[in-house]
Amino acid sequence: MIQEKVALNITEAAAALGISRSTLYSELLRRDDFPAFKIGGRVVIPKKRLEEWAAEQGMRKEGF
Repeated sequence: MIQEKVALNITEAAAALGISRSTLYSELLRRDDFPAFKIGGRVVIPKKRLEEWAAEQGMRKEGF
C-alpha cells in the first residue's frame, strides 16, 4: 500500500507554491512563521501546515 506523503522536500514545496527553489531558500526559509524544520541535514515541510500557512497568507493579502 502506498501512503500519501505527510511532508514535502524543498523541490516539492516550491512546486506546490509555484515558486522557485531559490526563492523558497532565500525568502521563505528565513521567515519565522514558515513551517519548515530539519531532520538531520534535510529540510522538510509538513504538507498540512504548508497548506494552512498558504491560506493564512492569502487572508492577509485580502486585507490590503
